[in-house]
Amino acid sequence: MVTFNYTVEKLDQLNEVASKLISLIPKKKIFIFEGDMGSGKTTLIKKTVKELGVEDACSPTFSIINTYLGLNNQEIFHIDCYRIEQENEAENIGLVEIINEENICFIEWPKKIHNLLPNNCVKVNIEVKDNLRKILIQI
Repeated sequence: MVTFNYTVEKLDQLNEVASKLISLIPKKKIFIFEGDMGSGKTTLIKKTVKELGVEDACSPTFSIINTYLGLNNQEIFHIDCYRIEQENEAENIGLVEIINEENICFIEWPKKIHNLLPNNCVKVNIEVKDNLRKILIQI
């Protein structure tokens, strides 16, 4: 397993992390984000998809799945599993098909659907400590 560590104090420092995530595409398509509420998962995803050509990304907390069109009309899925209570809910909304079709997916709260995820996901963990965000990317 390859690991990359970042320490972020300011938002503009997320550019380096977003660039690293983008560099993993197309070999990797599924990115799972773990961290406490308010740790910056959505902010990092917004920064990443902006570099992929998406201007108006927003949190899919209520819709669960947001679909964006990036550069060259590439479909990008931003998924927030926070409100999913049982894995079969994910199946009912078409999440399994989205993941299995090898679309680019950025998934928040992946533990809610861990049995549905492939083994080759890029894991992004964000931990907040002393006003710093420690971001660990595992491939």
